[in-house]
Amino acid sequence: MMDVEHLKKQYGDNLVLNDISLKIKEEVTCILGPSGAGKSTFLRCLNLLEKPTGGDILYDGHSILDTSYDIRKLREEVTMVFQHFNLFPLRSVVGNVMLALQSVKKMSKHDAHDLAMEMLKKVDMVDKADKMPDMLSGGQQQRVAIARALAMQPKMILFDEPTSALDPELVGGVLDVMRNLAHNGMAMVIVTHEMAFARDVSDRIIFMADSVVQEDAAPHEFFTNPKTERAQNFLARFLS
Repeated sequence: MMDVEHLKKQYGDNLVLNDISLKIKEEVTCILGPSGAGKSTFLRCLNLLEKPTGGDILYDGHSILDTSYDIRKLREEVTMVFQHFNLFPLRSVVGNVMLALQSVKKMSKHDAHDLAMEMLKKVDMVDKADKMPDMLSGGQQQRVAIARALAMQPKMILFDEPTSALDPELVGGVLDVMRNLAHNGMAMVIVTHEMAFARDVSDRIIFMADSVVQEDAAPHEFFTNPKTERAQNFLARFLS
């Protein structure tokens, strides 16, 4: 789906991404690594929430960095779920899911409502459709954010540490929703610290550290036989 070619991202003297080249496929890819490795920056570069300093990103064969490229097309087909939900506080749950359907896809209110309710059903939030975001738990808000992403009927969803802002007892419900998406064939790129989830659900593990991709492997291979000392030390801390 996406070809990342020699990607570089730098803030002043701080080199966050250094010459990263990857092919992002229609599968479940989990990106692991220590804090400060550039994982979230890499994810945000994939839909130009961060503009790379160098290199290129091709989506369906077209450079998304080309000034003539319509970035709205990419963001309709590659949606993103953030760490902190980003729901609109003055809109109801169903209103949050409907908003992009009406403003971006130009759907009628009736059709947008029907599709929004269908997506809320997928994340077990239909009964909260008329509630306001501040009436929901963090886990419930994140499930609404996932429904909003699904409503765009994307080809791929990017998840930026979707459970890291949640209380521990709320994490499981969000991960269950993501497991269901994976089992139903949704292509996803997930930055996460949930090791068991990554091992069980992903088709591919990308391990980042020190601004580069250190390993790119199948989950069983990565978790049982990491090749680099950096990955071995990382896993020893998380799995001990």
